[in-house]
Amino acid sequence: MNTYLAAFRSGLSSLLEYRMDYFSNSFLSLIVLIGVQYFLWDSVFAGRNNLVIGQYTSDSMFLYVIFAALYGVIIRSGRIEKNVSEEIRKGDLNKYLIKPISHLGFSGALATADRVGVIISTSIIIPFIPFFTQSHISWEGIAWSSLLVCMAMIIKFFISMAISYLAFWFEETWTFHVIFDISMWFLSGSLVPLDLLPDWLARISSFLPFQYLSYVPAALSAGLMPLNQAGLHIAICFSWCMFTWLITRIIWNAGIRSFGAYGG
Repeated sequence: MNTYLAAFRSGLSSLLEYRMDYFSNSFLSLIVLIGVQYFLWDSVFAGRNNLVIGQYTSDSMFLYVIFAALYGVIIRSGRIEKNVSEEIRKGDLNKYLIKPISHLGFSGALATADRVGVIISTSIIIPFIPFFTQSHISWEGIAWSSLLVCMAMIIKFFISMAISYLAFWFEETWTFHVIFDISMWFLSGSLVPLDLLPDWLARISSFLPFQYLSYVPAALSAGLMPLNQAGLHIAICFSWCMFTWLITRIIWNAGIRSFGAYGG
């Protein structure tokens, strides 16, 4: 365990070395996402004071958009996982195989440090959220959402690692990451709340883990989802954590048997 704690501290030291660059990239990307979504929905509700779309008024939609962007930026960070495919392709994976550590655990420690940096650099916007909207913020919902976001980061990490481990068989996995990122952006509710999608598409999304990467925690925080559903979502999210971990381990175990350790 000390090895992984050391990896975590090393990851934090790397972030602190370029802290202003890291802070500006994370914070500015959040501001841009909120700005784009805000002006988009502002144009939809403009001049329609009594307009209600589904369960969303203009204020509740703006509140949802802020939380969805915030949680989306925190969860989507995947710099560490995407570099794994390069380690496999170039043969840099060798340095992990000759040491008594788990590559998945070591990468997880570095990814955790990376996520901590994103959380610190983006969460400063939370105290200012009440100034953007008059809708009621569910602080109890935020507490439940914090737990969901932690598990959602684990799900996202395992999925990204599973994609990167495909480099054992494929020369390049970047296309798979792009497809996953686009699917996640749309099916997670970051673009449009999932309950506003067509019924057939919303049903498909309900069987996928993407909803926990943005929609469910944002809806709970904005008071748009009953709090008595939080326990069920946490149980389902935990199940997805275990399932994605299992799939990632299976891909790793299968890939390491064919790894030639040549690089190139």
